[in-house]
Amino acid sequence: MATQNNLPPSSATAGPIRSVKMEAERLAADPRVTDYDFWRTLRNVDNCIFEIAARGQPIPFDMVRWRAILKQARSRRGHA
Repeated sequence: MATQNNLPPSSATAGPIRSVKMEAERLAADPRVTDYDFWRTLRNVDNCIFEIAARGQPIPFDMVRWRAILKQARSRRGHA
């Protein structure tokens, strides 16, 4: 499984975007992950981000990255 740590090197600006796209494609193609799993996980991440923001704390970039991955993967499966 390709992760952020073992992806081939890329340009500094396209690297994070490319890794989001690659991870989203991998998750969208994984039959073990159901549409409900995507919806539930995305909702949990959104709720967690909301709670952090409501406390006035900085939102971890990894949470924002995973939200983008989940949204893209869900979109690739045909859900908005």
